[in-house]
Amino acid sequence: MEGTDLLYEVKGKVTVITFNMAKVLNAFDGDQYLLLAKLVDRADKEEGTVMTLLQSSGRYFSAGANFVDKSIGSLKQEELFSHEYWLGRFVGRNAYITDLFHNHTKILAAAVNGPVVGLSTALLALCDLIYVKEEKDFFLLAPFANLGLVCEGASSSTLFLRLGWSKAAEALLLAKPISGKDLNKLGFINKTYDGQFSNTEDFNKAVLKELTHYISDLHEESIFVNKRLLKANRDQLISSSNAREVIQGFHKWIEGAPQSRFAQLSQGDIKHKF
Repeated sequence: MEGTDLLYEVKGKVTVITFNMAKVLNAFDGDQYLLLAKLVDRADKEEGTVMTLLQSSGRYFSAGANFVDKSIGSLKQEELFSHEYWLGRFVGRNAYITDLFHNHTKILAAAVNGPVVGLSTALLALCDLIYVKEEKDFFLLAPFANLGLVCEGASSSTLFLRLGWSKAAEALLLAKPISGKDLNKLGFINKTYDGQFSNTEDFNKAVLKELTHYISDLHEESIFVNKRLLKANRDQLISSSNAREVIQGFHKWIEGAPQSRFAQLSQGDIKHKF
């Protein structure tokens, strides 16, 4: 276990990381995203495992960034627009977590109990396997254009690769949610469990059981080599996208656009396009 917001547990050959912030729809502040990065890194180095499984509590997989982040609210004005602050708190953190997800050497899977938003959408798109509780309750939202931001987590590459140009353009240019139905049709989802589970806990257990069954008796080194070969097809694209996105995003924070848009969202002056 690792604190209460993010739980870490090894179950046989699978490391399970649970987002345990159901009261805020599993929205992450900056420190929690950094902790997630550290746990994914730890899972990659875990001896005797072949898979890392991300799962959530409650009804959202993750509502993305928590715009009621107290650490930002307590900043002095000069810090809020400083190069030093955003290089460390945005550029370094986003580049780090994206690189860790992309270069994870083991199978990276997700048990998705509900919608996913923002940077969490980008991280989900870097997963190898995606299992969804209910197609009708699932959607993907990349609201960067609504927040005065730009693509994050290499989403300018992954959404294009996984959804095609048209749907990626809807998601990124119009900040439009992409439905579970469309995501399933486009092959983003490996499997849905529609109507089988009334609660998230039972769904999570079922996904773990199914994936444990799939990996049992497989030749583990073949899994790792196949992951490297599969990933090599996107290595250059993801790495270059990650670098471009964090620099462009950094300029937006210095400019002050996201700070203003987050405040408007918090006050209800603007809304996500659900």
